[in-house]
Amino acid sequence: MTSSSDIHHKSETPVTLAILAGGKASRLGGVSKALIEINGQSLIRRVYDSLAGLFSEVIVIYNDSLHLPVEAKVYSDIYKETGPLGGIHSALKHATFRDVFIVSVDMPFASMYIANQIVSRRSKNPESDIFVPKVGKYAEPLFGIYSKSIISQVEDILNGEGKFSVSRLLEMCSTCFLELPLSNEVEKAFFNINTYEDLMRLKVGL
Repeated sequence: MTSSSDIHHKSETPVTLAILAGGKASRLGGVSKALIEINGQSLIRRVYDSLAGLFSEVIVIYNDSLHLPVEAKVYSDIYKETGPLGGIHSALKHATFRDVFIVSVDMPFASMYIANQIVSRRSKNPESDIFVPKVGKYAEPLFGIYSKSIISQVEDILNGEGKFSVSRLLEMCSTCFLELPLSNEVEKAFFNINTYEDLMRLKVGL
């Protein structure tokens, strides 16, 4: 079995993987989502092991002081208490490469296959600011590529009034979509854990 340190350095794809690990999840009783275990493995380890081999750099955006069981540099949000958009901002500021693949830590079935499609299609659309998947009418903004060139747009939203909306960012920028068919496999890939009910669904096999 390939060690995680070998995985970290395997790819020459000039894209940074940024895992948005958040902090304490209020809807899960204040526990750290990143450290929730499924079959003895933490969520962040599952996401890391699933995707890290595709990228040249891995960073984690995390707003807690607890140790994370992955080999990656950890950064906190610059704009505090601003949700996923603040995490995207911090990732774009700290990543080495222009393109940053954003993934939320609460996706236990994050798909290397879909990520690879996004990276491949993105390389053919370098002029776009954002490249994310879309299933039916719904985009999946926390599993896709964001360019450092949009940092100012992100900061405009974070410094403004109203919601810190990732959807609004997609509307403001040049966004391309990878259209995916609605299937059990795709639905599972984008399943995310927000509540105890979601955890229970995992325990019964979705």
